[in-house]
Amino acid sequence: MFMMRTQSRVVSSASWARACSGAVSAAESATHAHRADTVAACTMAMPFMSEYIKRADVFTPYGMTRPMPARSLAQNLPDRTLIVGGGAVGLACAWALASAGARVTVLEAAQVGRGALWASGGMLAAGFEACFELEPGHPLADPYAGFLRRSQRLWGDWAPQVQALSPHRLGYDQRGSLTPAFQPQDHERLDRAEVLARRFGVVTERVNARTLSQIEPVLAPGLGALVFPHDGQLDNRIMGLVLADAIRARGGEVQEGMRVESLVRQGGRVVGVRMSDGAERQADCVILATGAERFVELAEGARMIPVKGQMVRFDLPSGQAPRRVVRGLSIYLAAKSEGRLIAGASVEPGKTSLETDPETLERLVKAARQALPGLQSADFVEHWAGLRPQSRDAMPVVGEVTPGLYLALGAYRNGVLSAPGMAELMLEAMGATPRSATADYFSPQRQALRS
Repeated sequence: MFMMRTQSRVVSSASWARACSGAVSAAESATHAHRADTVAACTMAMPFMSEYIKRADVFTPYGMTRPMPARSLAQNLPDRTLIVGGGAVGLACAWALASAGARVTVLEAAQVGRGALWASGGMLAAGFEACFELEPGHPLADPYAGFLRRSQRLWGDWAPQVQALSPHRLGYDQRGSLTPAFQPQDHERLDRAEVLARRFGVVTERVNARTLSQIEPVLAPGLGALVFPHDGQLDNRIMGLVLADAIRARGGEVQEGMRVESLVRQGGRVVGVRMSDGAERQADCVILATGAERFVELAEGARMIPVKGQMVRFDLPSGQAPRRVVRGLSIYLAAKSEGRLIAGASVEPGKTSLETDPETLERLVKAARQALPGLQSADFVEHWAGLRPQSRDAMPVVGEVTPGLYLALGAYRNGVLSAPGMAELMLEAMGATPRSATADYFSPQRQALRS
């Protein structure tokens, strides 16, 4: 059974089969070379879906998708694009551009996906982030909440596409997240979160103590919880490998051990990069997706503030781990494959050391054990730290900053979640798709980033 995803509705496989009849089997086996015939057949069969079908780029057994522009729009893209940085956002931009027909090369200084992406929790929690972590009074609060929801929906299209091109398992999981209330005062925070959920259009479900114990029996007894059914997660330590495979399958290049030292300019335009060995790489445009790493040629307003986060891992059989991501008020827990349970994370602005400290680790372990009693006799088996890239106004920075130079920075605590959304905004900035208001909100030219 497959689902057809559209911008505003989902049609079951049975309905689609009845409507399209014999066109379905032909569509599922179609290649890009036969895309026009497939689209024409399906459009004739389902006129009310024609606009969505025309915008689809790929038809897979998982359904119609529309995050990528049609290949005919590749004429609006630069011919040769260099992307500096092989993290979540850099790889996402490369995948989007390669899928649109552009020639893309990712230059990663170390190993793909081994920076902030490797250190993260891999969560796709647009609901929780909007209702608990986003400052309601921020001038971009509403656009950002909408952007996160949009990016989370895009993952529903991206995940099957990239998974089909890689032998590695992405671990895409849509079972939701929940925030439990363990103390009476926690209910007040859940109440405030529900108010924000209505404001931001986030779907939630408030459950009582009995229901909480039924849906997550391994958690400590709680007073209730706020459930975000559309949240989810993926395996962040596999994501880089999967995206790199998908990029190569679309004709792009991903090169590791390639440190960029500076930009090459000509006539006021960026035309390439200079490598650490002095060699120059030419390009029609350059995208900087360097995360928290300081790039000296950026204006002060576009530089990132590193925010350190420390995390720990336990080994716990799947039957003893929560089914959903647990986004507690002092800890988060995310169960991965092979019995890995991730607990995190500290928030330490301005710190750049990747060393962990015993005091912080002890706090994380204590909070994890309070939420999950099954950890009382378990010791953590791994600990690490990563650096989140935060912009001056704590919002994403996507777009052209000077001729030939684009930025894809500032994902902060949501690099995995926001990667597809930032890639979509990059396509808009490059003229491959119509420009949205969201692209203006998060442009490098916005007032908040000006020195």
